Amino acid sequence: MMRAADFIAPGEIAFRAEATSPAPAPGEVLVRVKACGICGSDLHMYRDNSYRDKLVRETAEGFSVPGHEFAGEIAALGEGVEGWRIGQRVVGVTGMGGGMADFVAVPANPFQLVAIPDGVDFAIAATTEPLADGLQMVRKAGIRDDENVVVFGVGIIGLGVVQAIRARGISPKRIIAVDVHQRRLDMALEIGATDAVNARDGDVFEAITAICGTEYGYAGTSAKVGVIFDCAGYIKHMQGPPPLETALRLVDLNGGRIVCFGGYEGAMTIDMGPLIEKQPTIMGSNGYSAEELVEALDLMRVGKVDRNCLISHRLNLENVAQAFELQCAPEAVKVMITL
Repeated sequence: MMRAADFIAPGEIAFRAEATSPAPAPGEVLVRVKACGICGSDLHMYRDNSYRDKLVRETAEGFSVPGHEFAGEIAALGEGVEGWRIGQRVVGVTGMGGGMADFVAVPANPFQLVAIPDGVDFAIAATTEPLADGLQMVRKAGIRDDENVVVFGVGIIGLGVVQAIRARGISPKRIIAVDVHQRRLDMALEIGATDAVNARDGDVFEAITAICGTEYGYAGTSAKVGVIFDCAGYIKHMQGPPPLETALRLVDLNGGRIVCFGGYEGAMTIDMGPLIEKQPTIMGSNGYSAEELVEALDLMRVGKVDRNCLISHRLNLENVAQAFELQCAPEAVKVMITL
């Protein structure tokens, strides 16, 4: 038996003291979880059931266990697994939840299991997957040193984008963080953003053009922004246009790129006119390369990124309901559940 979180319905998650522990299938390892982060996609599910089919794993009792970014120790090896040992410290990434429990089974492949280097603790290692996501986005964007960059949404993903830009030695003119939570904006400035725009304070387009300048053409007025990362997506209760619509207005007139990562809580309506007029490249980003998981951990090991400063709260699994409430609160950056 094991302890586990149980996602019941939007706004309702509970701690369960007795759940059936999984057994590793052939090609899997069983991980004894030490820390598991609450992801932005978990919050979409918590608010309105979005992505539930992809974010929870069912136990024999019918409990729905979330959690897909975690760290721990290998407790058992499934049939045919080679190159791993019991007791080894690892980061795991599941495609279907299960990490907010004492044990979770993980495929032993390089996209979902990676060894933790010495000197990196479990809580910090549990932020590996979101940093790897940021590394992939930065790779896809191909930022040039003479460009301005905007990051919409500076939770753990957007902050990872800022860290990835700096850690890889890229030097854009400006890195502008946009969010509605001042604490996250302050953190973005601390780790490498040059400017911060609070979307609650006024028109985001006007604020960014004031920083970057404007340019004029067939499509009208644009900001001089070469790359935009949409790490916010579409959150139904947020006022104003979706970030992607603002990104299309902002992106420059010559070779602009928009990288979309944030989740969407249902369908949305936006003005797509600038897509035709400006001809930017819009690309989705989902996940990372296996090499970027390793790179993320190595950046932590050598101190090129500080992930500890992003963990604003650490709560025990028994307090999982409070942990989710906190992750929704303005004062939270990253809430980590420890076991």
